[in-house]
Amino acid sequence: MSQAIMDQALELGRRISESAEFKAVQEKEKNMLQDEAAQKLLKEFQELQQKNQQKQMQGKQITPEDIKEFEAMELKMLENPFIKDFSEAQNAFQNLLNTVNQTINKAMLSARDEQQQCTSCSTCSPTGDCQ
Repeated sequence: MSQAIMDQALELGRRISESAEFKAVQEKEKNMLQDEAAQKLLKEFQELQQKNQQKQMQGKQITPEDIKEFEAMELKMLENPFIKDFSEAQNAFQNLLNTVNQTINKAMLSARDEQQQCTSCSTCSPTGDCQ
C-alpha cells in the first residue's frame, strides 16, 4: 500500500475531525448522554431492538404490531430535544462523509476516463503517452 496515500488519508481524517459537523456530533452526543430522560428512552429503544432481533433469530416473524411499536418508539425518541439534536448532527456529519466519498470517487473516475481516452486515441505511443 502506498505510504503517500496512507499519509493523505490520515491528514483527511484529521481535517474531518476538525470540521464543524464532527464537533457538533461530539457536543450533541455529550449533551444527550448527560440527559436522564434521553438515557431512559435510549435504553427502552435498545431493549425493543433486542426483543425484535431475538424474535428473528428464533425464526419468528416481526408482526405489524412490532413494527408499529418500533416506529412509535423512534418518534418518541425524536421528541426528546437532546436525541433529536444528536440525530440531526449525525445526519449532517454523514452528509459530509458522503460528499467526501463522492468527491474521491469522482476523482478516481476522472483519472480512469483520462487513461482510457489516452490509450484509445490514435496519437498515443506504445507507452500510452499522447503525442
